[in-house]
Amino acid sequence: MRFIRVNELTKGMRLAKPIYNKNGVMLYDRDTKLTKQGINSIKNFKLIGIYILEPAEPLPPMTEDDIEFERFQTMSVFGLKEDMEALMAGKKPINMMDLIKSLIKRYAKRSNKVNFVQNLRSCDDYVYKHCINVAVLAALMGARLRISVDDMKDMVYAALIHDIGKLYIPQNIVEKTELSDDDKMQIYMSEMKGERQLQEMDFYNANIKQMLQQKYNLQTDESITADDKRFKQCARILQVAEYYDDLTSMKIGKEPCSDIVAIRDLLANTDRFDEEIVAALIDSMKILHPGVCVEFSNGHTGLVVKANEQNVLRPMILCFNDNQLYDFSSDTLIKTLQIRDIMKTMDKRIKIDQGTIEEYLKKYNS
Repeated sequence: MRFIRVNELTKGMRLAKPIYNKNGVMLYDRDTKLTKQGINSIKNFKLIGIYILEPAEPLPPMTEDDIEFERFQTMSVFGLKEDMEALMAGKKPINMMDLIKSLIKRYAKRSNKVNFVQNLRSCDDYVYKHCINVAVLAALMGARLRISVDDMKDMVYAALIHDIGKLYIPQNIVEKTELSDDDKMQIYMSEMKGERQLQEMDFYNANIKQMLQQKYNLQTDESITADDKRFKQCARILQVAEYYDDLTSMKIGKEPCSDIVAIRDLLANTDRFDEEIVAALIDSMKILHPGVCVEFSNGHTGLVVKANEQNVLRPMILCFNDNQLYDFSSDTLIKTLQIRDIMKTMDKRIKIDQGTIEEYLKKYNS
């Protein structure tokens, strides 16, 4: 499965993920081959890109939970968008409490791990989809960390509105792949405007404001009150959720990271991210489960055949190159061999750019 930007789509490519309309009705199913009309439709959706299956790649299994997760992500956007626009206009949101109840019921009351499926995004809906995913991840982690019911509701509310400042960023800047210093300043000013607005609103309680304030400026003073420590934990959950979604989601000008890279990054930054919260994130999701193909540090590739519940980054893998099983739970093995990343392509052909081909033809014809 590969991430392909919209302007690079070609006829015959196969969809790896379904595409839904705003009502959650599927427009294009997985394994659908793109037509010229389909590509034009996708461009009209203003998607940043889509995930594509390679010609010989089998269709990955998808459970009912996976399908429902994608549908929930899609359908939640429109209620949140309406509420965010209301908040920006100084009005009370009307969909928020129903969305929070639905989200908590789905993701804060389950013990089994979810297959966290990243959604398709456009410049128009990026902020809303990001906030929904942060809320889902926060609910999953909060449940494992035994956050109280009231704090869970407030934390999910905070997650859903935390990035409202990005909606003030001018669209011409949002669509840029490279930012100037003036652009960066404009983004900073927009985010500050959003933060101030959230602190001044009276549509939600002081606990939510405190969680947001803690998220923007996490305290390190251990002498803070018990309530502050409580809010600080929620803020750190939001911080981990936001960072993970930002790394693994599609965006303009940057390729999305795999969950392996994102988790490895979180684990390496112990001074920034709380280890217990990162552990809760890992415990919430299916990572390196059987069926996932990976790349090794020596260039070889393999298939995960057995997950490691104690350390998800060290499963048992069947190597395609020598047909041998490698148990990455072995400390001896990882001294010489590591898992580099999720396997990005099954196509082993050497890719040559058009310019090189044209230069070769000129030499050949001369």
